[in-house]
Amino acid sequence: MGKFKEYLINEEVGLADLGPQIDKLFQSHWFGNQSGGAITSTGDTGSIQSPLGGGERPLSLPTTDITIPSVTRTGRITTLLVNKNPIYVSLSDGTEAHFTYDEYRRIDGEPSVGKVMTITFQRHREDQARMYSRIDKAIVTG
Repeated sequence: MGKFKEYLINEEVGLADLGPQIDKLFQSHWFGNQSGGAITSTGDTGSIQSPLGGGERPLSLPTTDITIPSVTRTGRITTLLVNKNPIYVSLSDGTEAHFTYDEYRRIDGEPSVGKVMTITFQRHREDQARMYSRIDKAIVTG
């Protein structure tokens, strides 16, 4: 073993404390709230109580929650226009979706009129704007 590595393992201050206890560090609660390698804030997840109470946040503490909101819509396929670009799908609940050819090929199942389709969008639940949202996943069931 090299002298530097031996020094790090045997030293009682600095990095030497981390050497034998590295497994304990990665099993700690500090690393427990990681999401895909990023340490996420718990500001909007409800796990931290606001000092003002009632869900209000002081102006000096903006949220740093990086989770991406999603909305799931389910309905029967009422309109399917495959020969257009982009491919248009309309569901019985009023949801309209436009797929590129590659996105359409990634749909789980075979879309056809009358089948039930579930579409997951990247969108906040309270957002009622008429803007398009990114489609995360589409599944067709019987």
